[in-house]
Amino acid sequence: MPTRKSHHQQEPGHQAMRLIRPVDRVLSYLEEGFVVLALAVMVILAFIQVIMRDFFSIGLVWADELLRHLVLWTGFIAGSMVTKQGRHIAIDVMSRTLPKNMRKWNEMILTAGAILFSAFLFKTSLHFVAVEKEYGQMSAPLHTPLWIMELVFPITFALLAIRFTIKLVEIYYRKEE
Repeated sequence: MPTRKSHHQQEPGHQAMRLIRPVDRVLSYLEEGFVVLALAVMVILAFIQVIMRDFFSIGLVWADELLRHLVLWTGFIAGSMVTKQGRHIAIDVMSRTLPKNMRKWNEMILTAGAILFSAFLFKTSLHFVAVEKEYGQMSAPLHTPLWIMELVFPITFALLAIRFTIKLVEIYYRKEE
């Protein structure tokens, strides 16, 4: 009769996943909440703009720019969400031709490359935002510094690096098929 392993005897992969899953859940909750809220704001604001323009020949001066930024933020955050689901763009021609025993290592190498690329883009976008902050440009209609709106870039690339890191750990501890 198989015995159940105690908490201290569990496999390292199980312990690693126990640490990662709460982080993954919090990120998912925040991403989904943001996207739902942003989409609701975009639909309502666009509707109000159409009604005001068509029936009253006026509009909210700041609404179009806010909508553009919300579309950008929503698209980038959704990119992290699809990465979590494994629905991101992937070039997997090579993995189909490799023998089964090499596929896991190929997937790990590609995922590590995605982590490095996301980390590079994170660092580069942080520099971009710092330069924008230094210039002090403002969004006239929103009365907001542009660098705040551009934080979407480092935030998203950090999220992608985290998502790919979680995926790498999952791949590493995954049982061979």
